[in-house]
Amino acid sequence: MARIRAGHEAVRRANRQELVEDYVEAIDDLIEDRGEARVRDLATGFGISHVAVCSVIERLRRDGLVSSGQQEAIQLTEEGRAIARRSRSRHAAVLEFLLALGLPAEIAEADAEGMEHHVGPESLAAFDRFVAAHPRDGRADPAAASPSPLAEDAAPRFARVRAAHASELTEDYVEAIDDMIRERGEARVGWLAERFGVAQVTVTRVVARLRRSGHVVSPPRRPLLLSAGGQALAARSRERHQVVLRFLLFLGVPAAAAEIDAEGVEHHVSRRTLERFAELSGPEGTRDTP
Repeated sequence: MARIRAGHEAVRRANRQELVEDYVEAIDDLIEDRGEARVRDLATGFGISHVAVCSVIERLRRDGLVSSGQQEAIQLTEEGRAIARRSRSRHAAVLEFLLALGLPAEIAEADAEGMEHHVGPESLAAFDRFVAAHPRDGRADPAAASPSPLAEDAAPRFARVRAAHASELTEDYVEAIDDMIRERGEARVGWLAERFGVAQVTVTRVVARLRRSGHVVSPPRRPLLLSAGGQALAARSRERHQVVLRFLLFLGVPAAAAEIDAEGVEHHVSRRTLERFAELSGPEGTRDTP
């Protein structure tokens, strides 16, 4: 239970940090490319409202990452610039790895956008080892494949990441409910709160949403039951998690780190990337590491 809770907490932490990293990197790029960064440019690039951008910028200001006033061009502090550099470096490493797997540049770039926030140092080290063992051989240059965070196609890319986050919660909960029914014969709100390490009121809100979407069919204050669609979603989520976990283990990532990273990565890889993971690691992850 502690391992599962640690994995979900790592995902929540990465999701919170992802917003910070995407914004400071975008601000840094705007300053470099255009000489200044403005709210309107960020709103256009991320495909969201000015109000939403202003809310994030105020949070960055409170965290000491932005130093400018509300009506001024946005300026990063030294700490903000350092985060932008680290985020850019990690994105490049994940992208280089996906390209080394032989994935097309457009798929590698789309998957790297979400994956980069959910891989820890052990997985990044394993990615580097794989890249070193597989010379470029004419594959795409990651610098050329990786566009600026606010390139013309940025809004659809960030929309895909936001959609992945929205489905992530649903998938994690239906899989947990399905696991509990298999293991204990039933699933209850209190047990889910313990599993995810969150308050019961948080679980109650998520379960209400699952009822509205038709994934949970039991009435309130009764043991939770999944619809046929909910059961199918749980099975797909479980299978995807296992593919990612086997692949990370195949790369030599320690089991504890692989389990935590798989919890987040599984929601940000395309079908083509999953297929490539499975091709390399095999159905049981028994092939020799590269």
